[in-house]
Amino acid sequence: MEQKFFRIPWAASGDRTSISETVPADGSVSYPSGWGPDYQRNPKTDANAKNPERAVMNGVLNAITGAIRQYQTNGYPEWVTAADNNGSAFGYDAGVVVNYNGALYLSLMAGNTATPGTDTTKWQPYIQREATEQEALDGTGSSQAMTPRRVRSLADKLDQELFTAIEPYTVPVGGGMLWFTNTPPDGWLEANGQTFSTTENPKLTAVYPSGRLPDLRDRYPKAASDKSLIGTNGAGTSLEHYHLTSKFSGASGSEGDDIYLPLRGDDWSSESYQGQGVFGDQNRVKSEQVPNQQSGNTTGSSNWRNIDGTAGAPVAEPDHTFCMIIIKTDQAKADTGEAGPTAIIITPATDSIEAGKARQFSAIIVPSNVGGNYPISWSVADAALGSINPDGLYTANSASGMQTIIASISTGLTAVATLRQDIWLTSITIGTIPSSLVVGNTYNVPITYSPTGYTETVLASSSNSSVASLSGAGVLDVYGAGTATLTLTGASSGATRSVTVAATEVIAPEVYLSISKNLIEISANGASAQAAARLSLGLGNLSTKSSLTAADVGAVPHAISTIAAGTDLDSMTTAGEYYQSVTSYATTALHYPEAVAGALKVVSTGVNTGTCRQFYWPYNSDKEYRRSGYGSPLVFTAWAEH
Repeated sequence: MEQKFFRIPWAASGDRTSISETVPADGSVSYPSGWGPDYQRNPKTDANAKNPERAVMNGVLNAITGAIRQYQTNGYPEWVTAADNNGSAFGYDAGVVVNYNGALYLSLMAGNTATPGTDTTKWQPYIQREATEQEALDGTGSSQAMTPRRVRSLADKLDQELFTAIEPYTVPVGGGMLWFTNTPPDGWLEANGQTFSTTENPKLTAVYPSGRLPDLRDRYPKAASDKSLIGTNGAGTSLEHYHLTSKFSGASGSEGDDIYLPLRGDDWSSESYQGQGVFGDQNRVKSEQVPNQQSGNTTGSSNWRNIDGTAGAPVAEPDHTFCMIIIKTDQAKADTGEAGPTAIIITPATDSIEAGKARQFSAIIVPSNVGGNYPISWSVADAALGSINPDGLYTANSASGMQTIIASISTGLTAVATLRQDIWLTSITIGTIPSSLVVGNTYNVPITYSPTGYTETVLASSSNSSVASLSGAGVLDVYGAGTATLTLTGASSGATRSVTVAATEVIAPEVYLSISKNLIEISANGASAQAAARLSLGLGNLSTKSSLTAADVGAVPHAISTIAAGTDLDSMTTAGEYYQSVTSYATTALHYPEAVAGALKVVSTGVNTGTCRQFYWPYNSDKEYRRSGYGSPLVFTAWAEH
C-alpha cells in the first residue's frame, strides 16, 4: 500500500487562513458549515457569490495533514486539552487510547474528562508490551501483556513446582512395584534382566549404570541386614517346620520354637534321635513321618503340632499368586510430568551491543522440568564479529554488523537470538545555528560525531515539529514561527545533544515617500536663485517646507502607524491608506479577508455617510481583495479575490 508520509504538513510555510470554529454571519467558510451555499452561486450573475479562497484551502489541508502526521509519527492521537477544545474539557469514550506526556492511556469510562494519569479509575496505562520471560515467571509488573508463549512458560513452571512438591510422594525413576497384568504401563519395564536405552533414560542410568535391569523373576525380595548385599542374589531354601505348643518333659526348648521335619525319603528309625536336637537350627530329624510315640528324652507326641496348630502332615509353604515386578523409567510421563524438549527460549531474544563489549545470554528449555537433562551448547554465526563461551557470555570484537547467537541441545533442537553490534557514539556536537531563522528557509548546520567511524543509528526529534526539524546530516528545515528544541540522540549509546531555535516570519516593511528637507539646498546663491528653481520645478511654496502632508499635495492620506489591535475593518470607512504590520492582529473575526498582515486602502463613494470601497493586499502574496460598504445601516459585502 502506497502512502504519503507528511514530513512537512501541507502549506506549513505558505499563506493560509485560520478557519472559524463558529458560523460567520456573512456565510464565509467555517468548520461547522464548511463552504456554505454562497460558494455554489454563480459569481458572474450573483453579487452574493463567493469564490473558494486559496488561503482557506491551505488552512484546511494544513490542519488535516498536520493531524495525519501526528498519527504517522506517534501512532496514537495526542490528548485533547481544554485549550484545544475552545476552553472546555473534551469527554472521551471508553476504550479510547491517547498519547499524553510520552505515555499511552486507555479510557475506562464514557464522557471521560479527567487528565490521563491523575485518576486510575478513569484512565489506565495502555498495555502494549509483551511481558518478558522473567516477568511472567516472577509475576511482576502490571502494564505488560501475557502472550500464549509466556502463559506456556508460566504453566511449565507451575508444573515443575507441583512436581517438586509431590515428588517425595511418588515413585522415583528406578523404583519398582508389583504389577498384576501381562503388560506394564507406559514408561515402566519388567525387571527381567533386559537392557534399556541409556540416552533416553539418563535418570534410570544413574540407578543402573550398566544399562540393564535386574532379573527378579521367580525370586522373593528379602530385606538385607547388610546393605552391601542389596542388589545381589542369595540361594533359596524350602524348609518345612512345626511349632512346639507346649514344653515337653526333658526337652530343652520352649513353646513356639521351630522343630524341623526330616527330609523326604529318609527313614526316621535309621538315625538315633536326640530330643535336644529338635529345637533350633543345629540338628534335623531325618524322618518323613511325625512319630506317634517317641523315645529318648522326649515323650508325648500329642504336643507336636503343625504351623496352623493342627495335628497331621506338615505345611511346606503358603499358596501364592504370580505377578510381575516392574521398574519406572524416564519415560513414565503420566506420573512425573516429564516430556521431551519442545523449545529453547533465549534471553535476550534481540539486543544491541557496543563493539568490544560483552553481553550475557541465558536459555531455558521448554518444558522446564526436563531442562536439567539437556545441557545448552552455545555458538555464533559470524566469528569475525565475536565469540561466545560455554556459559553464554558473548564478547564482541571491534567490528560492526548483525550477529546471530545460537543455542542448541543434543536432540538437535535449536534457537537463535539476534544481536546488532555497532561502534557507539561517545559525543555529538551541533555547530552554530543562525540567530535569525526565517520561516520557509533551509539551513545547513555542521554536526560533529565522535568517534568518526561510528555505526549506530542517530535519532532526530523536535519538541515542535510544526516549527522546525534537524536531520542527522545537519539539514535544518524551518516550517513556522515559534521556538523548538531540536535533539540528536544515538539510538543505542544514548549520547545526545540538543539546541533550541527560534523562527520568525519576515514582514516586509511599508515604505512611504518622505521629504525631510526643503529645497533651499538647490542653490546657495540667494533668493533669486531659489525663486528661479521654484519656477522651474513648479513647486511654488512647497519648496520651502521641511515635509509635505497629503493635504499639501492633494493626495490620499497615508498611514503613519499600524492599525491598532482589535480594530474591526468594518469601522474603517474614512478614505486613506493604512497598513497592518502584525499578522496576529489580522483575524477573520475582525473582517480581514485572511489572517495575514498587509495594506488597506479605503475609497469614499459619497453615496451615503461612510459608504466606501475597501481594498486589501496581503504582504506575502500578489493577491488583492475587494469589498464594498453601503446602505443605512452600513453593510459590507463579502471580500472577493481579484
